Parts: sequence; C-alpha cells; structure tokens
Amino acid sequence: MPLIFINYRRRDEAYAAALLDEALSKHFDRDAIFRASRSIKAGDDYEVSILQAVGHCRAMLVLIGPNWSAALTGGHAGTRDDWVRREIMEAFKREIPVIPILLSGAARLNEEDVPSDIARITRMQYLRFDYRNFEQDSQKITQELIRATPELTSRGYRKVFARFRMRQHR
Repeated sequence: MPLIFINYRRRDEAYAAALLDEALSKHFDRDAIFRASRSIKAGDDYEVSILQAVGHCRAMLVLIGPNWSAALTGGHAGTRDDWVRREIMEAFKREIPVIPILLSGAARLNEEDVPSDIARITRMQYLRFDYRNFEQDSQKITQELIRATPELTSRGYRKVFARFRMRQHR
C-alpha cells in the first residue's frame, strides 16, 4: 500500500521523481511509495491504479519544474485528461496533505498561473529539491513527511502497512 504519492509530469520532472523515489525508499519501505512509472504493473488499468493509490496515500509530493504551470494551462495538459491536475484535485478532495516540491530552476507558483481548481497549491509551503543538494534536500523532505504525517515514522508505517496487508489477505 503506497503511503507517499509522487505526483510528477513525465516530460519535465521524471528524473527528480526517480531520484526522490530512490531516496525515500531508503527510509520507508519501497512499497510505501507510489510513482506511476514504477508502481503500476503491466496490464493494470492505470486510471484505477492511480486513483486507488491517491485514495490510500497519507501524503502527496507534487514535483514542480520550471515549465509546470505552462503545462497546466496550455493545450491538452490543461484539460480534464491532465493526470497531474486530476491527482492533485483528488488529494484536495480527500484532504490528503499535499507538499509542493520546487525542482532546480522552478519559481514559486503564482495563483493566476494555475487553474482555479488547484490554485490552493500556490498558498502551500513548499520544499526544494535540487540535484546539487540531493542528500540535504531528500533528508529535509523525509523529515517534513514524518512531521506532516506522524504515521509515516518507521514504527507507525509498519503498523499501518501491517493492517493493510491483513485486510488484503482476508
């Protein structure tokens, strides 16, 4: 059961998603982290898999690169089929903590540059993730995840994960 959902755009943020997934996997169990390109198995319905993962997660990390806002408001990416946007909307609807992560070169978001249904993200405190400060930034993100969602501590995570596994095997 993924407890941490990594939301990212394949075109711009895939490298950071993979790096952050790897770093977080050292602290949390690998199965605790959902990154679509790694977590969805071949043949699975990606829509069902993504929405289930959002529904079970305890925190969502939204990776924001330099072109993130432009992708939301321009062309096909700004439509209902934009999965980055849909995942964030679902997390907001379920009141899941959403933590914006600004990647190398990304500026703080402006409300006028983001669709109104997810504009709330522009007012959220963000963290930075820069490949030049990989160790320091990934440690800070881990600490903030634990602070924001105490059940993600090593002991708490194991209890939550054990309960989920027991429900699956009934």
